[in-house]
Amino acid sequence: MAKLKIIKKSNEFNKIFARGRSVADDRFVLIARKTGTDSIRFGFSVSKKVGKAIARNKVKRLLKEVCRLDIQIFVPGYDYMIIARKGSADCEFKDIKLRMLRLVYRLRKKI
Repeated sequence: MAKLKIIKKSNEFNKIFARGRSVADDRFVLIARKTGTDSIRFGFSVSKKVGKAIARNKVKRLLKEVCRLDIQIFVPGYDYMIIARKGSADCEFKDIKLRMLRLVYRLRKKI
């Protein structure tokens, strides 16, 4: 399994926020922005509203694992930003995976 390409610079996050297409449910927001390359990169944002550091890190680990295992559902040539909302710390792996599949499906209709 290949390692995910992670977005870490704030100016790259800002570009995705400014020019990306988004879909959301009650726990997550998925934003995609076309890059012009064939790679897929991911950015994760989990605010303090989600919980303390342990809960936030758990959510990030689960999101990264879902993206790593199901990378084929994401369209190449886009940067993806996943924002965890309040209450996402209560989600288990299966729930996060199902929610991400639904969000990607809805996002593919928009892009």
